[in-house]
Amino acid sequence: MTDLPLTGYRVLELAHLVAGPVCGMCLADMGADVIKVESPDGGDALRQTYRAPEGRDSPAFLVLNRNKRSLVLDLARPEGREAFRRLAAVADVVIEAYRGGVAERLGIDSASFSTINPRLIYCSLSAFGPEGPWRNKPGVDMLIQAMSGLMAITGEAGGGPVLIGAPLVDTIGGLLASQAILTALLHREKTGEGQRVDVSLLEGALLAQAARLPIFWASGEDPGRHGSAHAHLAPFQAFQARDGWIYVAVWVDRMWKPFCHVMGLDDLAADHRLLTRDSRREHRRELVARLEPLFRARTVAEWMVSLEAADVLCAPINTYADLDADPQIRALGAFQQQEHPRAGRVRTLGTPARFEKTPGTLRLPAPALGEHSDEVLREAGLDRTQIDRLRQGNVIR
Repeated sequence: MTDLPLTGYRVLELAHLVAGPVCGMCLADMGADVIKVESPDGGDALRQTYRAPEGRDSPAFLVLNRNKRSLVLDLARPEGREAFRRLAAVADVVIEAYRGGVAERLGIDSASFSTINPRLIYCSLSAFGPEGPWRNKPGVDMLIQAMSGLMAITGEAGGGPVLIGAPLVDTIGGLLASQAILTALLHREKTGEGQRVDVSLLEGALLAQAARLPIFWASGEDPGRHGSAHAHLAPFQAFQARDGWIYVAVWVDRMWKPFCHVMGLDDLAADHRLLTRDSRREHRRELVARLEPLFRARTVAEWMVSLEAADVLCAPINTYADLDADPQIRALGAFQQQEHPRAGRVRTLGTPARFEKTPGTLRLPAPALGEHSDEVLREAGLDRTQIDRLRQGNVIR
């Protein structure tokens, strides 16, 4: 088998829950040796979060931590920090996602390793970034959604702000961090220089609004909340069909007349008030009121056939239960199965980036807490006596 693109690169992951582990998973899937450094008091909190079965790791942990090895190391102890320094001295990357100031207080920040390993890429993934009054505050996805303005534009018109249903901001942060690490590694390949990289969830959430914020900057008009509808286009929203929901997007004016024909509304196609994107937005309420009863008369599948034939953008609004049967998701092989020594056959996600010659693989199941402590420390040069001493002192497990 051809080596994966990141084979030979060693990554130390100091992170828990979602954002940092997403970053580590992306690198591990592409061949990096990702060592998950966990605390002795239960390790990554995700192990026991989100409906973890009794005595086993949570399904979310099993997905986000595949292809990694686990080292339990008490970084609050001098012996634990010294062992970590030995690991960092020969590592390529550190992913650190602690609360601001914690790594510096422990002496495991990027500055602490600049002389012992000048080639090290040290990626600090934080909630709010390395500067400013909130730099040392803890933060989670939901708080970033609130602070970034994302929550303010999510929800039904006339209603309150609504949380996005999945930790999208954490995921964006993890993806940005992996991209930043790869860019820094490319620079190192050219120059030999390592460097610190800072990625914040807040700036990732702002990036997610790059198609909305400039409109506000130009107009001064707050986009408000529009439920499933688009702030600037109509009809561009979810409609309830006889047996479920369908999303329809008339996003350019040339789609308007074909859409009207499919709906049996040729009178609207000739209505001068609705011929342009801006005029349809102005008459959105009247237009939607006309469309809603029509959509309820047929099934999602029936509407999909008619709308696709007219080249109108549309998609079924799948529930999680619908995803397995979706022909596009099945064709992609987006869901995979992986054998796990304790959890049995585990459902997981495939690697979403597809490489023609070196596709990512599912090689290792998510590790048990401390499963690889001994082998990782041996690779760092510690002998059996030193490892036994660390275990007897509860620095490792």
